Amino acid sequence: MAKPTNDEFWEAQRRMANKMSETLNDEEKLERGTSRRTYQDQVFALVTETFYFSIVLFSIIWFLVPNPFTAISYMLGASLGTAYTYGLGKYVETIGGSAYDQDDVKGSGVGSARFAFLIMLFIIVGRFRSDGLQEIPAIMGFFTYQISSLSQGLKDAFSENY
Repeated sequence: MAKPTNDEFWEAQRRMANKMSETLNDEEKLERGTSRRTYQDQVFALVTETFYFSIVLFSIIWFLVPNPFTAISYMLGASLGTAYTYGLGKYVETIGGSAYDQDDVKGSGVGSARFAFLIMLFIIVGRFRSDGLQEIPAIMGFFTYQISSLSQGLKDAFSENY
């Protein structure tokens, strides 16, 4: 049997390293795709739960408080808070992404503008305060997403998968 030359040995090593790298890249892409889908499902659950709590609390305020502008102010804040939650989810999704991978930075523009929703809330309430909008219910509505965050955290803490 002929002994392989030094060049043939290193060429075989390169081929083997490339094959391992391709296999690793395929596994890594599959794992990233699975993680991304799981994260997107969690963001969707957070946004829908924020919307759900917003509707429930709006209904309670509407029936309990005699001033309709309190409920309307709350709903304005809750709507913008739900939009903020969506933007926050898009922003967090792009953390750790690479500009070389288009999927990593997709939707980052919405996430970067997430504070615009809070600023819009203050501008709208300031502009229509004389017409009856109220600051405190609007701000409380905006932070309704915190109730959803707590709910999601408790679900994760008490789930069997954790």
